[in-house]
Amino acid sequence: MVARLSARPPPPLPWLLLPSRFRSHPTFRAACVLSGSCCVHPHHNHLSILPLLLPGARFVGSYDGTWIFLHYGGPTRAHGLLNLRTRQSVAIPSSFLRSDGLILNGMFILAATLSSSPNDPSCIGAAIVVAWRDPDPYAAAMVAAAPPSPRYRRFLAFWRMGWAVACEMALGGAASHHPGVYDVEDVVHHGGAFNVLVNYGDHILVCTQAEPVHQGTWGWMKSELLCFRPDDDERIYGQFVRARHIVASRGELLKVMRWKPRRGQPTSSMFKVFRATKRPQMPDDADFPVAEFPWAWSELDTLDGRILFVGYGCSRSYDADQYPGIEAGIYFLDDGKFYDEGVFFRDHFIRPYPCSDNGKYSEGCVQRCFPKTDKSDHSPPAWLLP
Repeated sequence: MVARLSARPPPPLPWLLLPSRFRSHPTFRAACVLSGSCCVHPHHNHLSILPLLLPGARFVGSYDGTWIFLHYGGPTRAHGLLNLRTRQSVAIPSSFLRSDGLILNGMFILAATLSSSPNDPSCIGAAIVVAWRDPDPYAAAMVAAAPPSPRYRRFLAFWRMGWAVACEMALGGAASHHPGVYDVEDVVHHGGAFNVLVNYGDHILVCTQAEPVHQGTWGWMKSELLCFRPDDDERIYGQFVRARHIVASRGELLKVMRWKPRRGQPTSSMFKVFRATKRPQMPDDADFPVAEFPWAWSELDTLDGRILFVGYGCSRSYDADQYPGIEAGIYFLDDGKFYDEGVFFRDHFIRPYPCSDNGKYSEGCVQRCFPKTDKSDHSPPAWLLP
């Protein structure tokens, strides 16, 4: 029995789904990395997904077992889960319950993940979403005193599979007073909890289920904020942060930082990987006390044989020694307009998704190992997790 378990093959590596150019042709090409030379399998680089998607469907995430999260624009303005292998579809919420009890429409998912398979009755969904910012009743009186706030707001939402409405994450305790804690960047399910990377300070919000769980109530998830020591070493002269991802790897949490050479240029230029570590009690730091910042991000000198696939809500880690011919590296995709929340509130197909910043980062170099593709008027690329 032990020999059989040790001979079990490793999980397949993700495929890159490349969208069609026009929303009227909802098909996608699938590309897979086959060898250490970072090429695309010649028999698969033109594989087309059957037209299971409604025109204009946008990829907003993926999950193991060939599940993909979709946003349907136009009159429907809905979300769904689709299994590309079995063609099973599952509805997921497009409206949310606020902490004050109001149910609002117009929730748009930017990135999402699950606690387990959608077919699991206890499955919980977590999403980084954007919605209209409620008008401030005092805004008229203060318009001359302060600039207007953004029209949209980003926040966390959770739901149980089968629920029609998601619940906004209402933070309590010290976390609710921490600056920027609602500006979330990425989410991964690890260690029985949703670990959410906070954009401001790169802290981690750990969200777990509280009891009891009732549909239509918002207090069924609890959270704890893990505060990390600020680190100036994460700043690089002449480079601008393009994205931050959180990855579960070998029982630990990693943060992958992605840079670009210019603010207006979407092309990735370099990556760094950091491990979440507990700080020693001694010696203490007068500027950033351990009691206040008990965690730190420690930069990894090497990937130590890891193969990382990064994407919002769907980052995965694999060990290169289980895949002969494939070397360690960071595979990345063009995340489209993750920071452009307004894309969902206007005709987002007018401004195409570039779909060009896909590749592999290894030994300090970016390699463009995936096939070139046209811009898309409806969706960015996505990872397909077998």
